[in-house]
Amino acid sequence: MFLKKLAKHERDRRYGIEYLNYTDIKMDNLEFNYLQATNSYEKLLPLDNKKNNGVFYTDVFLARQILKSLPISQKDVILDPCCGTGSFLFSAYQQGYKNVFGADIDKKSIEISKKYVPNGNFIQIDTLGASYKKIKTAFKLQEVDCIVGNPPYSVLNSKTTINADEIFLEEISASGNNLFIAALIRAFDLVKDDGLISYIIPKNFLHIDAYSNLRKNILKEKTILEIIDIGQYFSNVRGEQIILTIKNSLPTKKHKIIFKKLVVSDFLNPVAISQDFYENEIIHFRSELEQDIFIKLKKSFCALSDICKGYIGRGKSKHISSVAGRDVRKFGYKRTVVPKAGNQIFIQNIYSAEAGIIAAFGGNLQASETITILTDGSEEMCKYLLGILHSKVCNFYLQKFCYNNSKLTMHSDAKYLKKIPLNIRDKKSFNQIVNCVEKLENEYYLSFRWYDLVDELDKLIYETYGLNVEQKNFIELSMKESFSSRWYKNGK
Repeated sequence: MFLKKLAKHERDRRYGIEYLNYTDIKMDNLEFNYLQATNSYEKLLPLDNKKNNGVFYTDVFLARQILKSLPISQKDVILDPCCGTGSFLFSAYQQGYKNVFGADIDKKSIEISKKYVPNGNFIQIDTLGASYKKIKTAFKLQEVDCIVGNPPYSVLNSKTTINADEIFLEEISASGNNLFIAALIRAFDLVKDDGLISYIIPKNFLHIDAYSNLRKNILKEKTILEIIDIGQYFSNVRGEQIILTIKNSLPTKKHKIIFKKLVVSDFLNPVAISQDFYENEIIHFRSELEQDIFIKLKKSFCALSDICKGYIGRGKSKHISSVAGRDVRKFGYKRTVVPKAGNQIFIQNIYSAEAGIIAAFGGNLQASETITILTDGSEEMCKYLLGILHSKVCNFYLQKFCYNNSKLTMHSDAKYLKKIPLNIRDKKSFNQIVNCVEKLENEYYLSFRWYDLVDELDKLIYETYGLNVEQKNFIELSMKESFSSRWYKNGK
């Protein structure tokens, strides 16, 4: 073994370690040469081609960590059906696995894999287009114990296609119409009963509607062993990723999914949640207390969609005087006076974890498409909802349970806003919240008094939801870690 010096940006790119605090990486000659070869080849691939075909190679560090986390033996048959230059199988070879198999549609990447994985079995084949029987025959495989890898992800369209039979294409279309969906479905065909599948896939698979059919099928018919949040791991790839590990067998009634997070260089903070807790959307709870808060808010109160029957959607005005998202600030506008009457709330359509909801009373103003409009029956109800939307409770709910702890900018669209829990049974607290919001509308923006009123509003809303001290403190701490310091008096 010897030490190879790597520039920090190269080390971070290859190993995906954001806070690595040392400058030397231990590796042998084979690994160093392999990294040089695979990185050089990836740089030659045109960016448009990579995006259209979802080709972004996994570094050896992450592949190694995934393999170490799997309950497999060194005699098991390991297959990466979309292996690229073979980082998973190179890592498997390093760790002493005897039966490693890889396939890819790209001839050059297969050549690199063959060169650096001496005990590997590699073939050039389109595993998303070919039938699973043809793939098994090509490898002369009877059973596959473990499928592992980072399948391509890209929406199927005129630029991104699969040359497969109609039945398979229809199944993909009904399940989300993406390359990684095709890879997941094909993996279930290839792996043996009780075998494992461990794939890096987009994090939004856990909750967006497009993947609902396949997600429900997996929850009902497969055993989800682990879900590991690795954040926005790959450069030039929009979105965040997870590692999804599934056992190809029916889940038992008592089975629990283990949720983890990539922290620096390891998978940490395990939380176990019963698989039967989920019917469709899979929320990545970071603690049991987080789950308790979710249950209380969801089961004790109505959703916004149950109470507000007006319009919730994008603005449509093209008029030069229409309000745009950039014109809105919390409880007011940059250049427009808050209206005195009407039944609209204007919400910036772009939502960030640092700012949370940014909204104002819209009265009878017109809104552009960068605004999400929420209408309801009275000015008082709009003011009440405005207070709820800006509260830490609401933003905690959105970030944790609607956006699944995403650090990226999202959209404050109707499908998320409709899930917000509401409690309007207490007329006294209702009036207190409305009164506080009206004071905020008239207070100088970001003044000391403005911050005091925001704190007062949060206290009222904590009481409205009946949250205990532990739950309140947990929400406060979570939002302190998320919100920008500008939303706190003196930045504290």
